[in-house]
Amino acid sequence: MLVIRLARVGRKKYPVYRIVAADKRRAATSKFVAVLGNYNPHTKELVIKKEQLIDFVNKGAQPSNRVLQLMQQEKMELPKWASIKTRNRKPKKEAEEGEATAEVATESADAKTAPADADATETAQSAEAAQTNDADAQEAAAEAAEAANDEAAA
Repeated sequence: MLVIRLARVGRKKYPVYRIVAADKRRAATSKFVAVLGNYNPHTKELVIKKEQLIDFVNKGAQPSNRVLQLMQQEKMELPKWASIKTRNRKPKKEAEEGEATAEVATESADAKTAPADADATETAQSAEAAQTNDADAQEAAAEAAEAANDEAAA
């Protein structure tokens, strides 16, 4: 099966890519069937042999995701069966908040497993309440859990 993908050429630390049609089983920079264009990401220069590229796609060659994006950038008609895949990443702030709640959850689990006296039990309950409240309440519960662990250790 043929794929249309980018093959890296260019010098060290300055990549330039060829758009090539190659056998899927071969390495990206090894032997290829045809050169269909080139792309320089530094200058955003893009040269595509549109007729040849369309011929290969019509014959069943599978373009890579990046080649599909470049074809779309050149306002070429994409095949109906081809779709550009996107990654769904969480924004950085949400990821950091998720980590903070995980830390509080582990601390509350520690407090639940080792309640030595009534203070530790109260701390565990306050840690559970903090998970449902905002970030300020979570910080307070974490401090309370640390204090209870220090008392239990002493």
